[in-house]
Amino acid sequence: MKFRKYKFKIIATALLFCALFIRIVPDYSTSQGSCIVNIFSYYKYQKGYCLKENRILSNKELLQNAAINYFKRYHDYEVLRNTIIDEHDIKIFGHSFYTAHISKLYLIGDFNEENWFDFLVENTDRKSFDYEIKDKMQIDISDLSKYFVYKDEILGFKKPIILSEEKNPLHGGKMFLEKSFLIKENKFFVNYARPGYISWYIELNNKEDLTKIKSKENLMRIKNGYENLESLNEVLAYTHMKHLRRKFSYDNCGNINFDIKAPAEQELDMWIHGG
Repeated sequence: MKFRKYKFKIIATALLFCALFIRIVPDYSTSQGSCIVNIFSYYKYQKGYCLKENRILSNKELLQNAAINYFKRYHDYEVLRNTIIDEHDIKIFGHSFYTAHISKLYLIGDFNEENWFDFLVENTDRKSFDYEIKDKMQIDISDLSKYFVYKDEILGFKKPIILSEEKNPLHGGKMFLEKSFLIKENKFFVNYARPGYISWYIELNNKEDLTKIKSKENLMRIKNGYENLESLNEVLAYTHMKHLRRKFSYDNCGNINFDIKAPAEQELDMWIHGG
């Protein structure tokens, strides 16, 4: 009986201690998305401190960290996606059929946020509806910080950055320009354009000129070629950040809550059912 009594007191004391001095704060660098801290660290976190660096990061630093973490987590997502689809194929068929690659980062030149749409349209082959940018260089995630540009609380790149798993990076790639990352309403937003749509614009418009391609009336006319009008407007609205494509929660160190499991499993389901 005495042992049980002491045991109860110990447990009660431990619970009281935890209630008084232990807290949980976001930490998206961990698989749990949080970490346990003492009450003093908790209050520092509430003031905006990045606990690992023991200081409050500037908006620019937060954006830079979050942007780099976005590309890292996207890479992790693709690795997981390929792995679970390969495992499914091997289990069911004895070998893998899936051929998706891991996206690479490319630095490309010759245009910026002001003229990129015009540039790609003008350099699209009117017979094949294809384009190739010769001035491109593959880079690593660790190189991204060299090309950051920060203005008006928006982060982007001095030169266009393409994230793509295609041989021609502009096919199916995500293009990041000067206005790519933004923090507002306690969320981290990611904005990118899809240059692969441009050849479709030209083809569906019977090779009409750039002015007609850009017109609202003309975009409405070819709407039936797409799921919704937003997929058309997002390209033209890119420089105004009207279409912020993704948003994430973030912690005080700039780690983002990018769930890679759910989209990877969704890709597996689409692969199985031919979506």
